[in-house]
Amino acid sequence: MTQPATVRRSDLPERLRKKLEELEPRVQGVAAATLIWTRHFTDAEQRTLGDDAYIAWKNNGRTAGMWAAVREVSRDQAIVAIAYALDWLDTKTSSELLEALGGGKENVSKPRWLKEKRELWFEGQIVRRIRNASRAKNVIAVLDAFEDSGWPTQIDDPVTSGGDSSQRRRTIESLNDGLKRIYFFCAGDGLSFGWEILKQRTRRQVKKKTAGRSASPTVAKRTAKKPRRTPS
Repeated sequence: MTQPATVRRSDLPERLRKKLEELEPRVQGVAAATLIWTRHFTDAEQRTLGDDAYIAWKNNGRTAGMWAAVREVSRDQAIVAIAYALDWLDTKTSSELLEALGGGKENVSKPRWLKEKRELWFEGQIVRRIRNASRAKNVIAVLDAFEDSGWPTQIDDPVTSGGDSSQRRRTIESLNDGLKRIYFFCAGDGLSFGWEILKQRTRRQVKKKTAGRSASPTVAKRTAKKPRRTPS
């Protein structure tokens, strides 16, 4: 098991130390533990903690202790991560606290899907907002799956389970419609979705790369543009 970095609170700048002390009682409460258990811990993490939220909360040092146990971070890092996950802490302060605590900036380097608000965040900015949930069920299913999995670079297809490639393609197109700073793609195995940071690519380059990663070569061939004829 990786040993988490240990930084004493007394070594923190006063502003950050006071912020951490302000967050701690709120994070450690039962209400926060319930939200973290139901919305942010995976099934595997819940099993690791014994499959009982209250007992896990009581026996592991409250909410921060639970998070620290399954995410292999220090308790203070866990307080920051939990506050950020519950939208109680802004990205800038979260980043400053994690860096001061020796934990880097892991929690702000990945997207963040706020299910109730239907907002997708990345690096402190809203990069996509879902306004009509009934018309975006597949998009929401993909975002839910990424959020529940902790935003790995690739997840199993939660929409078609490797079935209808045209439905998968439409889902990706809808996900990327108006999206900023990141983009999604169908993995080449036809069973997965992936995401990457958009590094100064143009919209045309994104579409080309997304099409190139389509799970179905037939679909990619059918959707590719035919070359224009040049006058003889």
